[in-house]
Amino acid sequence: MAPLADPAIEGFRIPFLPSDSDLLDCLLRPKIASGRVDPRFAPLVHDVADAFALPPAQLAATHAPAPGAAGAEAWYFFSARPRARAGSKRAAARAVGGGKRWCSVGAKKAVEGGGYCQRFRYKERTAAGVVAPRWMLVEYGVAQEHGGEGVAQEHGGEGVAELVLCKIFRSPEPSPRSESGSPSSSSSASASPSCSGGRKRKAAE
Repeated sequence: MAPLADPAIEGFRIPFLPSDSDLLDCLLRPKIASGRVDPRFAPLVHDVADAFALPPAQLAATHAPAPGAAGAEAWYFFSARPRARAGSKRAAARAVGGGKRWCSVGAKKAVEGGGYCQRFRYKERTAAGVVAPRWMLVEYGVAQEHGGEGVAQEHGGEGVAELVLCKIFRSPEPSPRSESGSPSSSSSASASPSCSGGRKRKAAE
């Protein structure tokens, strides 16, 4: 993919297959710094108060997706997230309400340049038990020491919040040959780079 940060490039390639570093450098960092993103990418990312507060199907139904490979789609959202208080651990799950929640998958990963990404899987409690309808979310953030502190703001009376970028997509149908619980190795755009099985870049140590 052509370098997204190069202002001389007209438009962007379809499908939209950014790496973790692309998402931080071309979307989240500019949004934190100026409140805006490059006009080329503005149609691909939406502002919402809390991406974790609504079921993913509802968010997908009311916002345009970014075009991916082989018909795959992903939705990108800027969202405020309450920052964990000093000395406390981040919640491993985010409640949606009505027996629904996003549950963290694996450990938070470092992204080159002082960022991080964390995967979540959407689950619902039904009369038959807990089900996971294949919705995934990847949360991208900037560490405070690398500029994330600049987005601190009051968040609904719940203290300080930080701006994050959320990518929502549906994971591929399980392959009959796949018997392990590891992330899919598919090159589909619905798989987020490094955080969910796609193209990787070396993470900051």
